[in-house]
Amino acid sequence: MRALPIIAAALLCCSAVVGATGGLAGSTANGAPARAGTGASPMAFDAPTPIAQAEGDASLQQINVLDVAPTSVERWGVERQYVDLGPALGLSANATTDNLRTRAMVERVESAGTTAERRERLETALQNLEARVDDLDERQTATVAAYGRGEASARELLVTLVRVSIAADELNDRRSRIEELAADTRGFDIDRGRLASLGNQLSAFRGPVREHAEAVLDGGTDPHRFYLATGPRSVTVSTVLDDAYLREAYRGDLRNGAGDAIELEVALDIVAASYPVIWNTTREQTQVFGGGEAYPVRIAHSRGDLTAFVDSDARVVYAEHQRRPLASMVADQRANGTGEEVRLVVNQTYPGGPAQIRVVDAVTGEPIDATVSLAIETNDATRLGTTGDDGVFWTLSPYRRYTVTVEARGESIEAVVDPGAPPRVDRGPRPDDATTSPTSAPVRTRLSDPGGTDVYQR
Repeated sequence: MRALPIIAAALLCCSAVVGATGGLAGSTANGAPARAGTGASPMAFDAPTPIAQAEGDASLQQINVLDVAPTSVERWGVERQYVDLGPALGLSANATTDNLRTRAMVERVESAGTTAERRERLETALQNLEARVDDLDERQTATVAAYGRGEASARELLVTLVRVSIAADELNDRRSRIEELAADTRGFDIDRGRLASLGNQLSAFRGPVREHAEAVLDGGTDPHRFYLATGPRSVTVSTVLDDAYLREAYRGDLRNGAGDAIELEVALDIVAASYPVIWNTTREQTQVFGGGEAYPVRIAHSRGDLTAFVDSDARVVYAEHQRRPLASMVADQRANGTGEEVRLVVNQTYPGGPAQIRVVDAVTGEPIDATVSLAIETNDATRLGTTGDDGVFWTLSPYRRYTVTVEARGESIEAVVDPGAPPRVDRGPRPDDATTSPTSAPVRTRLSDPGGTDVYQR
């Protein structure tokens, strides 16, 4: 394995690496990691030893995903979403309202007549911010539950996820403004770990799928298909966009949200144990963002990028953002259908994951442009599109058995596909459990100075 750069951003003393856009500092428009902010003092960080893995090429192994527990899935669906004037206006209005509230907060603090009054107003603003962050979690949870009971549509759930994301963006800006105001207030000793924790919690609501869904709902891009699955306090949402697979998962049932700070190495250990294939493949960069309750760990690796959010009390991954090139996916479940001239091959992954539909000449193997339809269980088929000149069409795998039908050269060919199961992230033992074995978790490491940032190369 080549040299591993690790950036550990310790926010217990410096929260500057949480950006004002609602995402983690170091994230770019396309989700690729960038350089983290610098802290007050450097620290040395020893990289954990890779987890023992079964023999074989890591590039041919499935990468784990956080998902709703299989016995807890209440409802799921794969639906095409499109621009709608109502939700689009609502999204804009919500963003404007939150922005005005942030401005009002700044004006109220700056208009304080005395330093003591300014400190009091700042503390009130911080308490209000914490309450608003909790409100976002509750709003999302309530709509997830309504969708699971059949009282909310997939569209209503997706709109809520986007609204929560937009609100998180604005609240993170408010958090940054509070930090700036605190720095200019004499005698106000703000808890930077408290601010960092808020920023890290908010970043879990701002993922790549919601970002694209926002563009669809406000008319910024074409209609698109999204996969949704929910369970108690949990939601998974994914999509295929161009040549990439995007996935988000939020497991509120795993999150305690009241933990004390943990060492950054502990967060790394938890992520390493949860995603062994990623941990044992080539990693270009690993970033750790410290805080009180939530610890995002971002890994840019040879098959995409991952941000895993660790709950400091439960010590599990409770939220996940993944971006994967389709070419890096292991579509290892195959179904076939063959006619006189046309052959259909479906290579799929797991429910909510990408499925490759490939149509070729039955004799020569040359690609064929075919019309693609999909039916879930005994339901009517829905036309998805055409394979194009390369004979390939990517879609999202449903949660149940489905039938793919392609039409070309006067033939109609079918293939029945079993959905399989995703390689789920398990809770596993905590890094400090006595039962933890050297083969199930990385060797513990030592963090010498939790007050800054540095880049370590092994």
